[in-house]
Amino acid sequence: MTQKHPECDRFSDRALSAKPARNYFFLICFSLPVLLLVGAYIKMAFFYQKLWLFNTVVHENGKYTLLEVIFYFKHFNWEMPIKILYAVFIVGTFYYYGNPLETKRRALARSNSSKWTLVSFVFLLTIVAVTTASNIIQDGFRETALGFFQYKTADARPPEFGSHWRNHFLSNMVLFSATAVVIILYRLISCNGMWERRRFYYLLPFSIALFITLTFIFGFTMDPFINPSYLGHQLREIAGTDLPVTMLLTTGLLIYMEEKFDSKKEINKIKKKEKRLIVRHLTALIIPAVLPTVYLILKVLSLDVSGEIASIGKTANWSVLDLFAWHFFEHSLDYLLAGSLVCFIYLLTLKKELHN
Repeated sequence: MTQKHPECDRFSDRALSAKPARNYFFLICFSLPVLLLVGAYIKMAFFYQKLWLFNTVVHENGKYTLLEVIFYFKHFNWEMPIKILYAVFIVGTFYYYGNPLETKRRALARSNSSKWTLVSFVFLLTIVAVTTASNIIQDGFRETALGFFQYKTADARPPEFGSHWRNHFLSNMVLFSATAVVIILYRLISCNGMWERRRFYYLLPFSIALFITLTFIFGFTMDPFINPSYLGHQLREIAGTDLPVTMLLTTGLLIYMEEKFDSKKEINKIKKKEKRLIVRHLTALIIPAVLPTVYLILKVLSLDVSGEIASIGKTANWSVLDLFAWHFFEHSLDYLLAGSLVCFIYLLTLKKELHN
């Protein structure tokens, strides 16, 4: 009979203790967005005094029903460049803070990743093709191009180059930084705080460099810091879609795919120097995640909130919660794009790494 080494028992105990924590983390990533969407629908149902809302006008401009908000092709076209960049960023971050590989790489042994890669690619292509074609049919090629190249912030406002990118500058800074913080926290749970830079980690610095470059191309102004409409919009993006839905859903998908397709090796107890490294990285990332959020909250609180709400459209008698409720659904297509693109990029790059 083969005798089991005590060290193996310790490794097994650590793996078993980490698994429930990983499961809880994974559960939060998917359950919280669902709860928020359901809660937002219930809030609107009470406000409009009806259960079926899909043919009810809910948008702040007084034009779009909930169904039209969900399939808001024009707005999705404006958001596409940002969400594409974010998908590259989060995959790069997941590789930069990557799970340590086994010496023997069990490359994709547990399932057929090629099928998943193809499905995610077809889904991604379908979303982009259908929404772009629908937008061109509805508004014409020129309006579609203006939206994609960041000229638009709202239907009623005249086009201005880079305005949409600037309208998300601080909220994107928070989204990117907070995402990296969440991934590090996950590594604390799943790998005892250890990580390994994987082959495609360079997607992280590439996406950051591209974000900075595009920020200057689209024009860096003080609008994100002082313009009341920009301030309110960025805060609503942070709390009303980016962190509670987009970030959690895409992180949850990466965790799921890593568990399904990627190998892990058991990790020893974390050492003091690794603890100091974690603290340094978390500090460097928490600052750009927290400071812009606090700044936006303080600036918005200094405004006449009710006056600002009344000025943005047909929002008489609306509360701040009413303004947030429908907004969760306005980014429905963004969630699908980000999720499918993250799956496709991750599976494609993982396959290249593990098969080489």
